[in-house]
Amino acid sequence: MAGYFIAHFTVTDDEEYGRYVESIVPLIEAHHGKLLVADDSAMLLEGEFADGRVVIIEFPSVSEAKAWQATPEYLEAAKIRSAATHTHSMILVTSFERPTD
Repeated sequence: MAGYFIAHFTVTDDEEYGRYVESIVPLIEAHHGKLLVADDSAMLLEGEFADGRVVIIEFPSVSEAKAWQATPEYLEAAKIRSAATHTHSMILVTSFERPTD
């Protein structure tokens, strides 16, 4: 089942964040990930939500997403992201599989 990495953050330094994006996109692709969403204008329908960017990346599996996040390259890039953003949340979820009868 597919794994989805979902991040919600506010960019505080556009230039540094640009460096992060340049380094992370090839790494996502190397782990068979697909960037599905990168949106600064999410619409709140219910509940509470801080302004910021929502990013959703699809991986073939949760284990592939975890492997991507554990690479030395990602960990190095994450330092840039941490310095350039205020992170609201980062979560990893598994795709829905309908129960069979």
